Amino acid sequence: MRNQSRSVVRILAAALVGAGCAVVPAAIAHANPACGSTITVSTTLTADLLCSGDAIIVGASGVTLDLGGFNIIGSGTGSGVRTQMLVNDVTVTNGGVSGFATEVYVYQSKRAILSSLSVQGGIGVKIQNGNDSKVLSSSVTNASVSVTFSSGVTFDDATLDHAPLSANSSNSLKVTLSDATDGAVNIDQSDNVQLINSTFTRSPIAYGTTSRNILIQNNTIQGAVTGVRIYVTGLNGRILNNTFTGNGIGVRTTVTDIATIAGTNISGNTFTGNDAAGVLFEASTDSSLSTATVSGNTFDGNGFVGGVNDRLGRPVADGAHFATFANAKVTVKNNIALNNASYGIFADPATVIDGGGNTSTGDPNGCSGVIC
Repeated sequence: MRNQSRSVVRILAAALVGAGCAVVPAAIAHANPACGSTITVSTTLTADLLCSGDAIIVGASGVTLDLGGFNIIGSGTGSGVRTQMLVNDVTVTNGGVSGFATEVYVYQSKRAILSSLSVQGGIGVKIQNGNDSKVLSSSVTNASVSVTFSSGVTFDDATLDHAPLSANSSNSLKVTLSDATDGAVNIDQSDNVQLINSTFTRSPIAYGTTSRNILIQNNTIQGAVTGVRIYVTGLNGRILNNTFTGNGIGVRTTVTDIATIAGTNISGNTFTGNDAAGVLFEASTDSSLSTATVSGNTFDGNGFVGGVNDRLGRPVADGAHFATFANAKVTVKNNIALNNASYGIFADPATVIDGGGNTSTGDPNGCSGVIC
């Protein structure tokens, strides 16, 4: 009899498989959890959730929290959604979170995915020890975005509106195909960060404090006081093939010792209509025979507003302006200067390396320090 029962079970199982039926491996809750609940199965909201303090805590790996197009709304305290420590592979998707001290908090959780979210207010997104987490097709408005002690975090198709982004001790951060408006981007103690194929409007970018191998490429950077600022120990940064327009200054170095930004490469960019200059490169000494390169850029119509002096007190109204020192190893080559307010390229004699190929057309004072 037992053998017959087992045979029947096997036959039924085979029939179900043959019919295309499948067994769901984990429960999915289709009801709103109570405020402050810890969920351990995938959950889909069925209505807005209004909470004081924490709203939802994700307490198991592999869980998906689908907001179902609804909103989690707070009263100024707690977190809208947060992960418990060491809970990995969590997905939060498809809805809005607002009104909390921290809207979405990924805490010591690897590979979290935050997708199709609208986040507003407070600390919008906080990723702490959240290696390889992703923010995809989401918007953050009137809130800050913080990434700390996390490697491999990606923002893809993100919209940051009045939402400053800071990365600290977070290597290999990547921002791509995204839009940032009215929010600064600050990179500190983070290596191999990539900002690519994005638009930064009135959103100044700054990197340094032992941030190495930063790549800023194929972006539009516009309307900031300084589009990109490089400060102390921003080593081997590459600023390539971007468009800088309508900034006060497109790219500015803010260092005393050029050794602290050794390996900087500003190449292939277009600088148009920036108030004081496309590039303002300043340094007063070099402790280790360091090199930097400014090459293949186009400087067109910069310097007509001015209002900036270099470190020696001279007004800046040029395509590219260098305030360096005798025999500085900054190579300037193959740049095109057009119709800038004063100089196409300005440097004191023998304070940069003339790599050749620089041209000036329509710049009242031509070039100084390099042959055009």
